[in-house]
Amino acid sequence: MQEWELMMQDFVPDDMIAFELKQGNMEILEEGIHHPTTIRGAYFISMTTKEKINFLIKDPKGNIISSKAAKKEAVFSVNITEPGDYQFLFDNERGSSDQMVTFALDIHNATYEHIKHHDLDPLMKQIQHLQNGVNDIMFETKFSQQRRESGYESMQITNQRLLYFTIFETLIIISVSVWQVYYIKSIIDNRRLI
Repeated sequence: MQEWELMMQDFVPDDMIAFELKQGNMEILEEGIHHPTTIRGAYFISMTTKEKINFLIKDPKGNIISSKAAKKEAVFSVNITEPGDYQFLFDNERGSSDQMVTFALDIHNATYEHIKHHDLDPLMKQIQHLQNGVNDIMFETKFSQQRRESGYESMQITNQRLLYFTIFETLIIISVSVWQVYYIKSIIDNRRLI
């Protein structure tokens, strides 16, 4: 467990495979690596068996760069400096039964760097500043929308009052005009006054 914590912090495998490793056989997996990098990985076999397997990593020249002998599970972290096809060998030649092996591999580009907490602080401050700005804009938008809606309602009420006043004024003008016509007609009809 301590080995896992030391080597495999933030481990997210790029590839994961489960395969059956036959009794007395060796399985070879190859991975082409084109840049200097760090490869990390882990394997384990079924916990119900007492059998163990051997694990080797060979570079493109055939040299063994990492090995785990007689283990049910193991983790590894290897720095790769030269490009080429690397071999991962699983050996069950001395085993008395077939084994189900689960293998996980993570290949990091050496140019990648993990973000540190102190790098996140200015970023978090900037994100918080942007979030505050967005919240302010949302508040101003809602406020201006409410003002616009209340102004629209007020304008509708004013327009309705103006319409009623205009109709009332028109009726008064028509009434006064009709009265004037009848009054003038009554004056003309009444010749006594002349």
